[in-house]
Amino acid sequence: MQSKWRIPLHWWRYAAGVALAGLVWLAGVEFTRLPVFHLKQLEVNGMHHVTLAQARLVTAQYVHGGLFDIDLDQVRAGFGKLPWVRTVDVRRRWPDGLVVTLGEHQPLARWNEDALLDVQGDVFMAASDGRLPRLSGPEGTNQEVAQAWRAFGAVLATIGRQPVAVVLNDRRSWSVTLDNGWVIELGRDQAQQRLQRWVGLEPAMLAQLGGQPVRVDLRYPQGFAVQVAMQPGPHEHEGTRQGHRS
Repeated sequence: MQSKWRIPLHWWRYAAGVALAGLVWLAGVEFTRLPVFHLKQLEVNGMHHVTLAQARLVTAQYVHGGLFDIDLDQVRAGFGKLPWVRTVDVRRRWPDGLVVTLGEHQPLARWNEDALLDVQGDVFMAASDGRLPRLSGPEGTNQEVAQAWRAFGAVLATIGRQPVAVVLNDRRSWSVTLDNGWVIELGRDQAQQRLQRWVGLEPAMLAQLGGQPVRVDLRYPQGFAVQVAMQPGPHEHEGTRQGHRS
């Protein structure tokens, strides 16, 4: 007596479903390889400091194949490694284009020895030949120093001056260099308030001094000291004079 092996009907349906899914997948793969989806247009927006050569280098490394083959995350990461790039947006533009939009750092100042600060107060590494103020401070104080530079600038603007350098040293003491070369020592506590008080006295101080200040020390509790560059007479050498106002 012969036995028969019968395959249940639901197995046939499962196998047919798998085969159909495979056919659909293969059709989809072939569809994405159609010439219409070959990458023909690459648009990179927002380049100001990023050079065309840098953009081409990233493109050659990360943009391959047709529009469906491109890994957008890899393209985004590649452009994100460029020195001036802060943000990257990458999107496909059907049927044959790729659009990359860069958000670059906007430089605010030079930071310590070899870095830059952007307008958000974040540190980034890039080369710049622009005239930027110099800000310095211990590691991790970049946001604080950037805010102080803005605050000091607002105070000094009332007398037509600008801070070109702000230093926060390891002892948390502030000093400011003005655009006319004056160096103002502000100390540790209430630095902005001290500067504000001095700005109120600055016109009267200049009227009384016999020369231009080169350094103003506001760290005294009841006054300040002024170092003045003296104008040399016919038989004198240029020097400095110390003054103190209470």
